Amino acid sequence: MYKVFLVEDEAIIRNGLRQLVEEVIGGYRVIGEAENGRAALEALKCAMPDLLITDIRMNEMNGIEMIKRIRDGYPDLYILIVSGFADFEYARQAMKYGISDYLLKPIDRIELAQVLDNFRRKRKHPGTVQGLGAEEEDVRHGRQLIRKVKELVLERLDQEISLQYMADQVHLNHQYLSVLFKSETGRTFTDYVTHSRMNKAKQLLKDTNLKIYEVAKLSGYLSSKHFMAVFKDVVGRTPSQFREQPE
Repeated sequence: MYKVFLVEDEAIIRNGLRQLVEEVIGGYRVIGEAENGRAALEALKCAMPDLLITDIRMNEMNGIEMIKRIRDGYPDLYILIVSGFADFEYARQAMKYGISDYLLKPIDRIELAQVLDNFRRKRKHPGTVQGLGAEEEDVRHGRQLIRKVKELVLERLDQEISLQYMADQVHLNHQYLSVLFKSETGRTFTDYVTHSRMNKAKQLLKDTNLKIYEVAKLSGYLSSKHFMAVFKDVVGRTPSQFREQPE
Protein backbone atom coordinates (compact mmCIF):
# COMPACT_ATOMS: atom_id res chain seq x y z
CA MET A 1 0.00 0.00 0.00
CA TYR A 2 1.41 3.38 -1.00
CA LYS A 3 1.75 6.20 1.52
CA VAL A 4 0.26 9.59 0.65
CA PHE A 5 0.70 13.03 2.21
CA LEU A 6 -1.93 15.72 1.55
CA VAL A 7 -1.25 19.47 1.57
CA GLU A 8 -4.42 21.53 1.19
CA ASP A 9 -5.71 24.53 3.12
CA GLU A 10 -9.39 23.56 2.82
CA ALA A 11 -10.34 20.76 5.20
CA ILE A 12 -13.34 19.71 3.11
CA ILE A 13 -11.13 19.16 0.05
CA ARG A 14 -8.53 17.28 2.13
CA ASN A 15 -11.23 14.99 3.46
CA GLY A 16 -12.55 14.42 -0.05
CA LEU A 17 -9.09 13.62 -1.37
CA ARG A 18 -8.46 11.19 1.49
CA GLN A 19 -11.69 9.38 0.75
CA LEU A 20 -10.93 9.23 -2.97
CA VAL A 21 -7.42 7.80 -2.66
CA GLU A 22 -8.16 5.42 0.24
CA GLU A 23 -11.72 4.22 -0.36
CA VAL A 24 -12.69 4.91 -3.96
CA ILE A 25 -9.43 4.21 -5.79
CA GLY A 26 -7.78 2.08 -3.12
CA GLY A 27 -4.24 0.86 -2.60
CA TYR A 28 -3.23 4.08 -0.80
CA ARG A 29 -3.09 5.23 2.81
CA VAL A 30 -2.92 8.88 3.84
CA ILE A 31 -0.19 9.07 6.49
CA GLY A 32 -0.28 12.81 7.03
CA GLU A 33 -2.00 16.09 6.21
CA ALA A 34 -1.10 19.77 6.38
CA GLU A 35 -2.92 23.01 5.61
CA ASN A 36 0.12 24.85 4.21
CA GLY A 37 3.65 24.32 2.99
CA ARG A 38 5.35 25.26 6.24
CA ALA A 39 3.38 22.71 8.27
CA ALA A 40 4.01 20.09 5.57
CA LEU A 41 7.77 20.56 5.71
CA GLU A 42 7.73 20.06 9.46
CA ALA A 43 5.64 16.92 9.18
CA LEU A 44 7.82 15.48 6.42
CA LYS A 45 10.77 15.41 8.82
CA CYS A 46 9.08 12.48 10.53
CA ALA A 47 7.03 10.88 7.76
CA MET A 48 8.26 10.03 4.28
CA PRO A 49 5.41 9.39 1.83
CA ASP A 50 5.57 7.76 -1.58
CA LEU A 51 3.35 10.44 -3.05
CA LEU A 52 2.68 14.09 -2.18
CA ILE A 53 -0.58 15.73 -3.32
CA THR A 54 -0.57 19.50 -2.86
CA ASP A 55 -2.42 22.68 -3.68
CA ILE A 56 -0.47 25.66 -5.07
CA ARG A 57 -1.95 28.73 -3.39
CA MET A 58 -1.96 28.51 0.40
CA ASN A 59 -1.25 30.79 3.36
CA GLU A 60 2.00 30.75 5.32
CA MET A 61 3.95 29.03 2.50
CA ASN A 62 2.59 28.30 -0.97
CA GLY A 63 3.01 25.05 -2.84
CA ILE A 64 5.76 26.30 -5.16
CA GLU A 65 8.05 27.34 -2.30
CA MET A 66 7.30 24.11 -0.46
CA ILE A 67 8.12 21.98 -3.51
CA LYS A 68 11.36 23.91 -4.02
CA ARG A 69 12.45 23.09 -0.47
CA ILE A 70 11.27 19.50 -0.65
CA ARG A 71 13.42 18.87 -3.71
CA ASP A 72 16.55 19.75 -1.72
CA GLY A 73 16.02 16.69 0.44
CA TYR A 74 13.71 14.46 -1.60
CA PRO A 75 14.62 14.79 -5.29
CA ASP A 76 12.63 11.73 -6.38
CA LEU A 77 9.40 12.26 -4.44
CA TYR A 78 6.39 11.94 -6.75
CA ILE A 79 4.43 15.21 -6.53
CA LEU A 80 0.93 15.80 -7.84
CA ILE A 81 -0.37 19.38 -7.91
CA VAL A 82 -4.11 19.89 -7.54
CA SER A 83 -5.08 23.49 -8.13
CA GLY A 84 -8.25 25.48 -8.52
CA PHE A 85 -6.41 28.03 -10.60
CA ALA A 86 -5.77 27.39 -14.30
CA ASP A 87 -2.69 29.54 -13.86
CA PHE A 88 0.01 28.67 -16.37
CA GLU A 89 2.62 30.84 -14.64
CA TYR A 90 2.27 28.88 -11.41
CA ALA A 91 2.36 25.63 -13.36
CA ARG A 92 5.48 26.77 -15.22
CA GLN A 93 7.21 27.50 -11.93
CA ALA A 94 6.23 24.11 -10.58
CA MET A 95 7.64 22.34 -13.63
CA LYS A 96 11.10 23.65 -12.80
CA TYR A 97 11.01 21.47 -9.72
CA GLY A 98 9.97 18.28 -11.47
CA ILE A 99 6.30 17.92 -10.59
CA SER A 100 4.90 14.63 -11.78
CA ASP A 101 1.35 15.61 -12.68
CA TYR A 102 -1.14 18.48 -12.54
CA LEU A 103 -4.91 18.37 -12.03
CA LEU A 104 -7.46 21.15 -11.81
CA LYS A 105 -10.21 21.40 -9.22
CA PRO A 106 -12.90 20.20 -9.00
CA ILE A 107 -11.13 16.87 -9.10
CA ASP A 108 -12.44 14.30 -11.54
CA ARG A 109 -12.12 10.87 -9.91
CA ILE A 110 -11.40 9.17 -13.26
CA GLU A 111 -8.57 11.59 -14.01
CA LEU A 112 -7.17 11.14 -10.49
CA ALA A 113 -7.32 7.37 -10.94
CA GLN A 114 -5.40 7.71 -14.22
CA VAL A 115 -2.73 9.84 -12.52
CA LEU A 116 -2.35 7.35 -9.68
CA ASP A 117 -2.11 4.51 -12.18
CA ASN A 118 0.69 6.43 -13.87
CA PHE A 119 2.34 6.78 -10.45
CA ARG A 120 2.18 3.02 -9.92
CA ARG A 121 3.81 2.38 -13.30
CA LYS A 122 6.62 4.77 -12.53
CA ARG A 123 7.22 3.14 -9.16
CA LYS A 124 7.66 -0.17 -10.95
CA HIS A 125 10.23 1.50 -13.22
CA PRO A 126 12.15 3.89 -10.95
CA GLY A 127 14.24 5.32 -13.78
CA THR A 128 11.20 7.21 -15.04
CA VAL A 129 10.41 9.02 -11.79
CA GLN A 130 10.82 12.76 -12.10
CA GLY A 131 12.96 14.79 -9.76
CA LEU A 132 15.43 17.66 -9.56
CA GLY A 133 18.35 15.34 -10.30
CA ALA A 134 16.69 14.44 -13.61
CA GLU A 135 15.54 17.97 -14.42
CA GLU A 136 17.54 18.26 -17.63
CA GLU A 137 16.18 14.93 -18.85
CA ASP A 138 12.65 16.03 -17.92
CA VAL A 139 12.98 19.22 -19.95
CA ARG A 140 14.32 17.32 -22.94
CA HIS A 141 11.56 14.74 -22.69
CA GLY A 142 8.93 17.46 -22.38
CA ARG A 143 10.17 19.13 -25.53
CA GLN A 144 10.12 15.83 -27.39
CA LEU A 145 6.52 15.26 -26.34
CA ILE A 146 5.44 18.72 -27.49
CA ARG A 147 7.28 18.23 -30.80
CA LYS A 148 5.38 14.96 -31.25
CA VAL A 149 2.07 16.68 -30.47
CA LYS A 150 2.82 19.40 -33.03
CA GLU A 151 3.59 16.79 -35.66
CA LEU A 152 0.33 14.98 -34.93
CA VAL A 153 -1.61 18.24 -35.18
CA LEU A 154 -0.13 19.02 -38.61
CA GLU A 155 -0.98 15.51 -39.80
CA ARG A 156 -4.62 15.85 -38.73
CA LEU A 157 -5.54 19.40 -39.74
CA ASP A 158 -8.38 18.12 -41.91
CA GLN A 159 -9.77 16.06 -39.03
CA GLU A 160 -11.14 16.67 -35.56
CA ILE A 161 -8.34 17.47 -33.13
CA SER A 162 -8.87 17.33 -29.38
CA LEU A 163 -6.53 17.81 -26.46
CA GLN A 164 -7.73 14.51 -24.99
CA TYR A 165 -6.82 12.65 -28.19
CA MET A 166 -3.33 14.16 -28.18
CA ALA A 167 -2.88 13.41 -24.51
CA ASP A 168 -3.76 9.78 -25.16
CA GLN A 169 -1.17 9.61 -27.96
CA VAL A 170 1.67 10.78 -25.69
CA HIS A 171 0.35 9.04 -22.56
CA LEU A 172 -0.21 12.16 -20.46
CA ASN A 173 -3.10 13.53 -18.48
CA HIS A 174 -4.81 16.08 -20.75
CA GLN A 175 -4.65 18.88 -18.17
CA TYR A 176 -0.96 18.28 -17.63
CA LEU A 177 -0.38 18.28 -21.37
CA SER A 178 -2.26 21.59 -21.62
CA VAL A 179 0.04 23.16 -19.03
CA LEU A 180 3.16 21.64 -20.58
CA PHE A 181 2.18 22.81 -24.07
CA LYS A 182 1.65 26.37 -22.85
CA SER A 183 4.94 26.30 -20.97
CA GLU A 184 6.93 25.04 -23.96
CA THR A 185 5.28 27.07 -26.75
CA GLY A 186 3.94 30.19 -25.07
CA ARG A 187 0.45 29.59 -26.46
CA THR A 188 -2.47 27.34 -25.64
CA PHE A 189 -3.06 24.10 -27.49
CA THR A 190 -6.29 25.49 -28.96
CA ASP A 191 -4.53 28.60 -30.27
CA TYR A 192 -1.84 26.46 -31.85
CA VAL A 193 -4.40 24.28 -33.63
CA THR A 194 -6.33 27.32 -34.87
CA HIS A 195 -3.24 29.07 -36.23
CA SER A 196 -2.02 25.85 -37.84
CA ARG A 197 -5.38 25.47 -39.57
CA MET A 198 -5.22 29.08 -40.77
CA ASN A 199 -1.70 28.60 -42.11
CA LYS A 200 -2.88 25.59 -44.09
CA ALA A 201 -5.89 27.55 -45.36
CA LYS A 202 -3.68 30.43 -46.50
CA GLN A 203 -1.42 28.02 -48.35
CA LEU A 204 -4.41 26.42 -50.09
CA LEU A 205 -5.89 29.81 -51.01
CA LYS A 206 -2.59 30.93 -52.53
CA ASP A 207 -1.57 27.74 -54.30
CA THR A 208 -4.86 26.18 -55.47
CA ASN A 209 -8.12 27.12 -57.11
CA LEU A 210 -10.20 25.16 -54.65
CA LYS A 211 -13.51 26.67 -53.62
CA ILE A 212 -13.78 28.27 -50.19
CA TYR A 213 -15.88 25.42 -48.78
CA GLU A 214 -13.25 22.94 -50.00
CA VAL A 215 -10.46 24.94 -48.36
CA ALA A 216 -12.55 25.03 -45.20
CA LYS A 217 -13.01 21.26 -45.18
CA LEU A 218 -9.33 20.56 -45.80
CA SER A 219 -8.49 22.94 -42.96
CA GLY A 220 -10.71 21.06 -40.53
CA TYR A 221 -13.95 23.07 -40.70
CA LEU A 222 -17.23 21.44 -41.65
CA SER A 223 -18.96 24.82 -41.66
CA SER A 224 -17.78 27.30 -44.29
CA LYS A 225 -19.42 30.10 -42.35
CA HIS A 226 -17.50 29.22 -39.21
CA PHE A 227 -14.28 28.89 -41.19
CA MET A 228 -14.72 32.33 -42.77
CA ALA A 229 -15.43 33.91 -39.38
CA VAL A 230 -12.34 32.37 -37.80
CA PHE A 231 -10.18 33.22 -40.81
CA LYS A 232 -11.19 36.89 -40.72
CA ASP A 233 -10.66 37.06 -36.98
CA VAL A 234 -7.15 35.58 -37.20
CA VAL A 235 -5.93 36.93 -40.56
CA GLY A 236 -7.83 40.20 -40.61
CA ARG A 237 -9.35 39.59 -44.05
CA THR A 238 -11.90 37.24 -45.55
CA PRO A 239 -10.62 34.18 -47.45
CA SER A 240 -11.66 35.81 -50.76
CA GLN A 241 -9.83 39.02 -49.94
CA PHE A 242 -6.75 37.06 -48.98
CA ARG A 243 -6.85 35.06 -52.20
CA GLU A 244 -7.00 38.26 -54.24
CA GLN A 245 -4.09 39.80 -52.39
CA PRO A 246 -2.04 37.23 -50.47
CA GLU A 247 0.51 38.24 -47.90
